Amino acid sequence: MMKMIKGRLAMYSPEASLKMRERMVRTLRFSIIWLGALGGFTMYLTWKIASGEGHDGHVAIASIAATVLVFSLWVEHSRLTDLFITPPNLHPYFDAKVPGCSLTVGVELLKQSRALDSLALEAGVKRIGEFISDDDFFDNSGPVWHLADDGVATFDVLLRRFDSHLSVEAAKNDLKAILDTLLFAQAKSIRFCLLLRDVHVTNQMEWDQRKGFC
Repeated sequence: MMKMIKGRLAMYSPEASLKMRERMVRTLRFSIIWLGALGGFTMYLTWKIASGEGHDGHVAIASIAATVLVFSLWVEHSRLTDLFITPPNLHPYFDAKVPGCSLTVGVELLKQSRALDSLALEAGVKRIGEFISDDDFFDNSGPVWHLADDGVATFDVLLRRFDSHLSVEAAKNDLKAILDTLLFAQAKSIRFCLLLRDVHVTNQMEWDQRKGFC
């Protein structure tokens, strides 16, 4: 598992690799603290009941705690599976609504981001990694926005100048799809960023918190 993760991170741009490591650490830390505390509490109540010191209240609380523990284990298993097995993506996010945006776009873009960054540097345009925003969802800092003009320049030159490069070929569908949305954003003076995502769903709460749309 660790070999697979290291291999995956080695393909990412430095910015994406850092964000992914931070997300892994945060998820593991939360899982350990929450499941450890809940598991310890459940074991304590079970011990009280088994030793004859418990009463009906302890039994009821222990039952609830055990149910929550089992549910939490299932949730954390799904979360860790998404984090370590399901491929994350680099998804475009905008400071105003843009039509035709797909949450599944950007898987190959992320996989090839380090190689694409090298091509962008060679062409003298901004790297893919420079558009990656910090994960602001937990600290309310808001995304770091970039001009759509800069994104169009990068994605366009990758598709035109390096169309036969293996990394561009692999990420071509993502590059084209994101370029289309960036062209619309450019025409409307809408700013954008790229967010590292491992959950391919969204809702109004997320939009309200990030002050952006996908």
